[in-house]
Amino acid sequence: MAYVMRHGRRIEVEIEKPPALPKPKPKRSFGARFVKLPRHWISSLGQSKSVNTYRLALLILLAAYEDKRGTGEITLSSELTGDMTREARRQAARELELLKLITLRGKGRQALRAKVIKQGSEW
Repeated sequence: MAYVMRHGRRIEVEIEKPPALPKPKPKRSFGARFVKLPRHWISSLGQSKSVNTYRLALLILLAAYEDKRGTGEITLSSELTGDMTREARRQAARELELLKLITLRGKGRQALRAKVIKQGSEW
């Protein structure tokens, strides 16, 4: 028990514990809801020969927009591309490179790394 003095008299006071604060909600990682598709990508993808090329292009644009490191370089991993096979991913990436939408790096068995070419610039 605690006591306080009021008008010269000692008054007994019960101290209540404050209610527990609710736990903060965990922060969600950033996920883009939409990404702008550049006009030159639309016209270049119209020449594409494969659905996988179109799909990979969209995934690359989304990953470039969500890039946390700010390097602009995207690793074309199976995690990014989902159920796309390794060979289909490689062919689609090569086709995007031929269309001059991305540049590729990667030797041997390393995962390909793509960087979006902004219109009028090179890697």
